[in-house]
Order: sequence, then C-alpha cells, then structure tokens
Amino acid sequence: MFFNSHTVTLWLNYKAINDAIMKKSNRLSIVLFVLYIALVVIMQRLYPPFVYVLAITMAVLFLFSLLVRRNVRFKGYFTSKFNVLTSKMRYRDKFDLPKDILMDKMSEALTDAGFQVRHVDKASGNLFATSAMSFYSWGENIYLDLTEIAGVTTVDFCSACFFGATSWGRNEQNYKRLLQKFEDSLVI
Repeated sequence: MFFNSHTVTLWLNYKAINDAIMKKSNRLSIVLFVLYIALVVIMQRLYPPFVYVLAITMAVLFLFSLLVRRNVRFKGYFTSKFNVLTSKMRYRDKFDLPKDILMDKMSEALTDAGFQVRHVDKASGNLFATSAMSFYSWGENIYLDLTEIAGVTTVDFCSACFFGATSWGRNEQNYKRLLQKFEDSLVI
C-alpha cells in the first residue's frame, strides 16, 4: 500500500476541517437563505418587477454555468470562494509515487469511477473531469492538481458542484469513489 501514516493523518485533519467548515457553512447557508427570502418578499412589495429581475438573473447565471461547465479555463470561476452558487470540497493527499505514474493512475481511476475525463496536462500536472447529472445534483466538476517535490507527489482534489449552494454529500462521495478506484487499481 502506498499510503503512509502521514497521508492518513493529513487526510483525517482535512476531513475534520472540512466537516467543521461544512457545519458552519450549512448554518450560514440557512441564515443567508432566510435573509434572501426576506429580501425577496420585501422587495416584491416595494418593487413588484424585482422577482422577475431576480429570476432572469438566476436563469442567466445558470445558462452561463451550463455553457462553460466543460471548459477547463473556467476552473477559477467554479472553484472561487466568492462563487456562492457552487458548493466545493477540497482535499490534499501525498503519495510516494512519481508524478507521471500517478497522473496515469489518477486518470484511469477517474474513468473507472464514472467520471468523464475532459482535460489532461501532464506538463503542469492538471486533470479535469466532470460527473453526470443526478437526482441530487446538476453534476460536478472534478479538478486534480499534482505537484512533485523530492519524489513525493501531492494531489490537490477539488470537487465543485456545477450549480447549487449545497452538494448533498456528492463532493465527498466523488472523493471517496476516486480514492477507492485508485486503491483498487494498485491491487495486483
């Protein structure tokens, strides 16, 4: 097995941090949602066309996200902390494998996990994949950034919902599914 105690400890620390952030962000999301609904009700009474303007704005943002979803150049848009319309999860793992071998294995694991690999750049160590729509989500964008330092490759994983303030656990499932397929590919 290529996981060492440092990798497991690092994963557990990120898991704890992500869980804390998600609990905090779920509370924040509820507060923001209530404020949003209150604002809509107040604005509708003061300015009746406001609801229509808001609906059109949301539709335009949805269509924009739909059009640029499969383009790796919009990674910054989907992963930005300022984009409140996409739920994101980040993880970081370290592996005792060279970057070029890990690139091939991760690309294979993405395909085996059911994601569609859209972009592979071995020189920069970037992988980009998308998931299909489901009952819970409009789909997710999966970004992997691999960097190698002194024979240890760090993999930065980011799963971002295409459109939705919550992922309903899909981002975490994507990460677990990718890791499981990666581990399965290492078993002889």
